[in-house]
Amino acid sequence: MQSERWWQDSSVTAELFTKPKSFEFIQATRLLRHDSSRTASSSWSDHFKFETSFNLNFPATEIENLELTDERIYITNLIVGLTGIQGALPYTYTNKIKQAPRQQRAETKEFLSLFNHKLTAQYIDSSITYNLPIRYEIEHKNDYLDILHALNGYVRSQHQQADLDEYFAEFSGLMQGQNNTVHALKTMLACIFKHEITIKEFVQESFKLASDQLTTLGGSLPSLLGVNTFCGETIQQIDGKIEIQIGPLKRQQYLSFLPNQELSLKLKKLVETWCSPTLSIDLRLILDESEIQPIFLTHKNQSGLGQGSFLISRQPKVHSHETCYSLIGETI
Repeated sequence: MQSERWWQDSSVTAELFTKPKSFEFIQATRLLRHDSSRTASSSWSDHFKFETSFNLNFPATEIENLELTDERIYITNLIVGLTGIQGALPYTYTNKIKQAPRQQRAETKEFLSLFNHKLTAQYIDSSITYNLPIRYEIEHKNDYLDILHALNGYVRSQHQQADLDEYFAEFSGLMQGQNNTVHALKTMLACIFKHEITIKEFVQESFKLASDQLTTLGGSLPSLLGVNTFCGETIQQIDGKIEIQIGPLKRQQYLSFLPNQELSLKLKKLVETWCSPTLSIDLRLILDESEIQPIFLTHKNQSGLGQGSFLISRQPKVHSHETCYSLIGETI
């Protein structure tokens, strides 16, 4: 014997029966599945009956009809089934059934509902199983992280940085490309640190060649143009370094981005995972003009040489771009 209707004291489910067309189909089914009177051995779909629809008009709502009869919930939806505008069968089948006599139409509906009920129940189960936000809400587990990480090849057990796992899940779509673009890196850093981010590409670097790499006449190795032939003692390269500019920053934020500080270490871990391991990265901190203060000697002074120390006689009218250090790569 069924217990008293459990939804009588629930304002949401009461509104669902009053205005079913204002709810989504999956949403309505999830609300009605929370029946405390149902035994553990029975399937949730045994308390429902998903009927087939013969409506061929454009579906303005997802639910066509919802009613309670003999302690069983009857739902006719417009998004999945055998017949109707979204049905698996051709429209002509639905049209023929609609034009059939009433007795034959009712018998056909009952017959199709046998298959339609099973089909719809499996569709609901699949929708909940593969909907990651709903799964997290129900199970309270972070299994979805591994699924999202699989999109970009990120392995949690390999990187061992639990504090950053959710970031790489959130931005897994941007990380799917073979080449991480400036837009992707800028978007990620701006969302995480909540500051204005500028990425400067193609920062020129100069390298001094060793004596055995210089192109000379009579060398032991042949000189091939475009392979190992160099003119001069130094070469310039523009594809091996970028510069990340953050700011303008307030003073406390500025101090947190200085070398070996909290935000600096966090940023380094992010870009080491995100960017190519051969890429060198410089970090330039932009200090807000209102935070620029003259240097003074005191035990509370947190400024260092080239790190927030200024010799000024008047308040500047531009932000300070002086602080720049090597985040990844050789020290500047």
